Amino acid sequence: MSFTYKDNNLGVSQSENFFSLSSFSKNHDEPFYIYDLDGIVERFNVFKSGFSSLENNLRVHYAMKANSNKIVLSALKKEGARVDVVSLGEIKLALSCGFEPADIVFSGVGKSVKEITEALKLGIYQINIESVAELERIGSIASQLGVVAPVAVRFNPDVNPETHPYITTGFRENKFGLNFSEIPRIDDVKKKFNDNIRLQGLSIHIGSQIRNNTSFVDALEKTLKHLYLLEKNKCWNIQSLDIGGGVGIHYDNPDAYSDHELMQDYSSKMVEALSGVNSAIDIICEPGRVIVGRFGCLMTKVEYIKQNEFKNFAIVNSGMHHLMRPCLYNAQHTILPVVKVDGPCKQVLYDVVGPICESSDVVGHDRLLPELQQGDWLGVMDAGAYGFVMASHYNQHELPQEIVVQNGQVIFS
Repeated sequence: MSFTYKDNNLGVSQSENFFSLSSFSKNHDEPFYIYDLDGIVERFNVFKSGFSSLENNLRVHYAMKANSNKIVLSALKKEGARVDVVSLGEIKLALSCGFEPADIVFSGVGKSVKEITEALKLGIYQINIESVAELERIGSIASQLGVVAPVAVRFNPDVNPETHPYITTGFRENKFGLNFSEIPRIDDVKKKFNDNIRLQGLSIHIGSQIRNNTSFVDALEKTLKHLYLLEKNKCWNIQSLDIGGGVGIHYDNPDAYSDHELMQDYSSKMVEALSGVNSAIDIICEPGRVIVGRFGCLMTKVEYIKQNEFKNFAIVNSGMHHLMRPCLYNAQHTILPVVKVDGPCKQVLYDVVGPICESSDVVGHDRLLPELQQGDWLGVMDAGAYGFVMASHYNQHELPQEIVVQNGQVIFS
C-alpha cells in the first residue's frame, strides 16, 4: 500500500495497480505533491473501525487543517466523515465539498465576529470555545441574530503529551482552552445569555503527533470527572464530548502499516475510558495527520550538486516554502531517490536544501543517498499532513501542484 519501489522505481502501489513516479516526473520540471487516495480512504476506515462499539453515537470529524485538498475531502465525505474546521475559509471549503452545516465542528482560539456570525447563520453542529471572552461574544451575536448557539467548552487538562513544544496544546501555559476552575464564570455568561447559548458539550485537544496514548487517557479521565459533575449543573445540557485528535504516525518507519498498532491501542484505550459515559452523548473525535500523513509525497528535482571541504549539498527546487515542517519543527522526513540503483553503489552524505534565501531552508540534514546528479528526482515522504496546507509564495515562488491518484490513475491535477 502507498509509496514503494517496483523494479527500482518509486511509485504508488494501489491494490493491483502501480503508478510510477519516475515515469510521471519525466513530464514535469516543477515540484508537486502526490496523494494516494486509496490509502487515505483505507486508513480512515481502519481508524473508524477501532471505535465500532461506539458506532451509534460516534462522530468522526476529520481535521481539515491537516490536508484540505478538495478531492481528499470529498472522498472522506463519501466514507461518512464529518469535519473539524478552524476558520470561515475551511467552513466554506467543506460546504463546497458536500458537507452539511450539521457536519461541522468549529474549533480555534481566535474566531472573529464575522466567522461566528456566519457559523451561527449556517446552523453548524457545534462551536468549541476557548475563552470566557469568546463565549461572551458568541452570546451577544446569537442574541442579535435571535438564534441559539450550540457551544462546547474546550478545557485544558494540563497533561504532558510528550510531543514537540510547538504542537502541544494541553498545558495550562498554552493559549488553548479554559481551566476547569473557570466553570463558574462560564455559568455566569450562560445565565446572561440564557436563551441564546446552549452549553451542550466538553472538548479537549492536547496536541499533535502524539505517540504516547497514556496522555490521551489521562486527559480524558480528568475531563470525565467534570463531565459527570456538569451533567447535574442546570446551566449545562450535555449532548456531546469531543475527545480531540492528535494521534501521531511513525515518521521514522517507512511502512504505513506500522501505524496500525498505535491506532488500535489508541482506540481501545479511549473506548475503555469512555465506557461510563451516557450512551445518548455524541462522542466526537478529530483525527487529521493519522488519516493523511502517510499518503502524501512531495516530489522535488535536484537543481545543483554543490560540494566543499565541509559539506555535500543537493540543492533542490522545493523547500520550506512548500514543506514547513523540517524548518518549523526540525521534523525528519525520509527522502528517497525516485530511481533506486540496483546493487552496490556509491553513497554520499548530503544536506538536501531548497532555493529559499534562508539558512533554515533545509529539507533534510545529513542524508545518506546514492550519489545524485543534476536532474534527479527525490521523494520527500510522509508529507500528506501539514504539507501543502502550509505552503506559501515566499520569495514569490509558485505553489506546488497537487496530484491525486486512485486505482493507479491520476484523477486530479
